[in-house]
Amino acid sequence: MQSAIVFDLDGVVYLGAHGIPGVAFEIARLQKKMRVLFLTNNATKSRLEYVRHLASYGISAKVDDVMTASYGCARYVLEKYGKGRRVFVVGEQGLREEMEEEAGAALVEKRAEIVVCGLDRKINYEKLDAALACLNAGAKFILANSDPTLPREFGASPGSGAIASSLIYASGRKPDVVVGKPSLYLVKELLKLHGIRAKDAVFVGDRLDIDIRMANRAKMKSVLVLTGVAKRKDVACAPKSDRPWKIIKSAAEVGKALGI
Repeated sequence: MQSAIVFDLDGVVYLGAHGIPGVAFEIARLQKKMRVLFLTNNATKSRLEYVRHLASYGISAKVDDVMTASYGCARYVLEKYGKGRRVFVVGEQGLREEMEEEAGAALVEKRAEIVVCGLDRKINYEKLDAALACLNAGAKFILANSDPTLPREFGASPGSGAIASSLIYASGRKPDVVVGKPSLYLVKELLKLHGIRAKDAVFVGDRLDIDIRMANRAKMKSVLVLTGVAKRKDVACAPKSDRPWKIIKSAAEVGKALGI
């Protein structure tokens, strides 16, 4: 019997600016029966911002119920390098806030010890140039996630991985660590925080090579929804590592699929 469900956000709970029909109602129903948590590779917002963002879709959550790549990057920097590190951020306000507040980092524009890269919808040449100078001088390279795209209502937008690829290509370096899915770092931190064993948890996601791969590697039950990136036909072509335990049309059906 599963004791927790972890939902991805983009493409699962909402798509662009629109909530996916029935999902908020289903989450509220499940919250009365078990632990419901949220995990996203998106690093544009802080955990607190995501609590407010979920509330705008009618979904109630506490800060500790949410794990984001922005918070994960800050936790990783704090654990690996300690407080007070000089950090150059390629990313948005949520990532900057988490780096300052959680990791105690000093955000700098040059001579950084660490470059942290996430989705940045105001990216420009000058920012890439400054980040590259830091990397070429020996700064550590941390990537929030390697997602090539971000799902939208119609099609997709470039993701964090697309932005990072220019730094990877220009520097000739791969990131020292990728914090987000399919890495297990974020999900392990989230489950540890709540004292939940992976085998007792379900992960609901929309990407085979990111969400489902992570869940399978973590030994969680993996559920694929068809409201985001992956489609049913993609499953047959996927390697065994990326095949879900169950496929459902929408996260609004997850309780029924699990018999809850």
